[in-house]
Amino acid sequence: MDLVQRLHVLELRTAAPGFTRLNEQLNAWIAGTGLDQGVLHLTCLHTSASLTINENADPRVLQDLTAWMEAVVPQDGRGPADGDGRRHRYRHDDEGPDDMPAHIRTALTAQTMTLSVDQGRLLLGMWQAVYLWEHRSQGSQRRIACHLIGEAIQAVSPHQTSLQQSSLTPTATPQTLLNLRNSERINQAIQDRFDPQAWESSDGLDTEVDLLIDRLHQISDEQR
Repeated sequence: MDLVQRLHVLELRTAAPGFTRLNEQLNAWIAGTGLDQGVLHLTCLHTSASLTINENADPRVLQDLTAWMEAVVPQDGRGPADGDGRRHRYRHDDEGPDDMPAHIRTALTAQTMTLSVDQGRLLLGMWQAVYLWEHRSQGSQRRIACHLIGEAIQAVSPHQTSLQQSSLTPTATPQTLLNLRNSERINQAIQDRFDPQAWESSDGLDTEVDLLIDRLHQISDEQR
């Protein structure tokens, strides 16, 4: 079977430093290409933003990553410290004090990523999401090149469908399938209902989303 290629540039606007989830936009574009299985290569076309895969449920993970990056590469423009502990301003500061720090943050992360595509969707783990990580303090207009190479969706006869269904692994018990379905529903509920500031405003008490995340971890453990 001949491989087919599709090339697309995803454009989006960021308002501030932080993470923009890309799963839904990427999956929508993949679905429109007509390709069922293949490889998607992503390239962030900038030197002050990057790409990453990370936690998709608990927003505190992204908050902790942001805090870590702020500590490692502060955006005050004062630059690195010398042997005596004195900091010297960056030479490259044409666009403000966050200019050079954004370049360093990009160098510490990644601008490209290659992902598998199966059944017309990204092949990701239950806890994974693809993010654009913005490093400029004011945000910017961002472009991501999406290069998909794969096979087109093929028509499947009823006989082939029957064979595929009969080849399901014997370990896929009704309880395992039920747990998987429930975990997917809870994970989606987390995405739909979480408030990134809820944990802080509740003085550290468990929120509804915290309880959902705990239950999702429990279901995941039950499937092992």
